[in-house]
Amino acid sequence: MTRVLVFAAVLLGTCLYAFRRGGAPERWVAALLLTAAIASYLLPHVRGYTYFHVEWQRVAIDTALLAGLVAVSLTADRFWPLYLTAFHALTVMTHGVRAYDPAVLPIVYTRVAAWLAYPGLLLLVIGVARHHRRLRAGAREFDWTFQRRGAADEARTCDARGAGLRDP
Repeated sequence: MTRVLVFAAVLLGTCLYAFRRGGAPERWVAALLLTAAIASYLLPHVRGYTYFHVEWQRVAIDTALLAGLVAVSLTADRFWPLYLTAFHALTVMTHGVRAYDPAVLPIVYTRVAAWLAYPGLLLLVIGVARHHRRLRAGAREFDWTFQRRGAADEARTCDARGAGLRDP
């Protein structure tokens, strides 16, 4: 129970930091992580029997979280979501390993599936800190890749107009 409370405290602190200082990708990832944690907490729990077999509701939650993280990774103008998505993909694969080979010890399944969340939280903290540092330095920061592309197209259009060229 202590591990659950420690994780909940770390998750809540990380997500509050992301909501306060992060950009849109950081806030989206924090919301996804909180939603998945709450959904996992609401699953029926039989003390002492968790992770003795594959819990398909937990697999569904982790797979949905993976889909959300992939969506953020593909659209965010940051690299850190790719790494967080990779760590979470390992968690989803852990469920697959347990489903394939039930001889995997429950303690190993528990530790691998649960402890892989901590590097992801650390990556979120690093992403928020770097985003905030870039903003304080006055750098132009885009949250999403389409914003960067739109700004580049706008700059090319302005350059073309300034050079006396026609609009494309």
